[in-house]
Amino acid sequence: MKSLLFIGLAALNLVQYANAACAGAYGQCGGKNFQGEKCCNSGYTCVVQNEWYSNCQPGGNNNASNNNWNNNNNNNNNNWNNNNNNNNNNWNNNNNNSGSSYPKGTNLQFYSQCKNPNHWAMTYDDGPTEFADAILDLLKQKGVKATFFVLGKMYMDMNSSEWTRIVKRMYNEGHTVGSHTFSHNDLTQLSYNQIINEMTQLESGIQKAIGKKPAFMRPPYGSGNGNQNVMNALKAAGYTAAITWNVDPMDYSNGGDTNYAKQVINQAKGKGGIITLNHLKYGGASKQGILNLASTIIDQMKANGYTPVTMEQCLGMSAYQ
Repeated sequence: MKSLLFIGLAALNLVQYANAACAGAYGQCGGKNFQGEKCCNSGYTCVVQNEWYSNCQPGGNNNASNNNWNNNNNNNNNNWNNNNNNNNNNWNNNNNNSGSSYPKGTNLQFYSQCKNPNHWAMTYDDGPTEFADAILDLLKQKGVKATFFVLGKMYMDMNSSEWTRIVKRMYNEGHTVGSHTFSHNDLTQLSYNQIINEMTQLESGIQKAIGKKPAFMRPPYGSGNGNQNVMNALKAAGYTAAITWNVDPMDYSNGGDTNYAKQVINQAKGKGGIITLNHLKYGGASKQGILNLASTIIDQMKANGYTPVTMEQCLGMSAYQ
């Protein structure tokens, strides 16, 4: 009898351990070079977004309980938003990003959605580019603060005065500046020291431009969650958040298709906080095409009731070390 009880408890512990290792809502559950557990918690299904990234979308036995959770928290979330309206408005009216009122993060984690279900963080990868000023002008016109994950070399070299000028403008106009690594290499293919070098090389350029080192980064291709080498190196380099996404308009593969962007945005409506992925340049990109896509995304997200926020507001922690 004791042996049967022991076996039962052991099996329960194994189930609990397995569930703990699986990803939760919108967490990464697969993709090329992904080394974590390729599974989702109960109530979620692993959905392929592209070759490099799959995440856990609502769907399964716990749909009803998930909907109840969202409904039960609507009032709390609305109260949270109302209580913070004045603070958010004051923040939006102040273009100077000289300080952060958010606490510093204490440990590296991967994030793929905002903590508040009514928040949306617009993010851009691969800048600066020749289209950056046009996007910044549009964001100012629309009253939206975004997050830019910049590179040290791709379309511009960080040693150029133009690179420094654009990054400084991003920061001075209230946007968050994060790291996308120096050269856009897949971190899961690099050694510990190579990852450290990728991060510190870019930090020198960012610090020169804005006087701060980033604590937020986006891993190229969204890879690295569950890879201990990657996570240990990023943590040692002072990073507190590795940020992926849960809505991907796939501008890099469809040329900035605005209809597709509307489709994926509407599919995510009501399923929690949103982080959208966009790029400041991609194959076949034009200034007008990038602006049209950005306008479509902003208008659709606002129409769906989401509040645009920077990544600091999205995660509730400081973006800088």
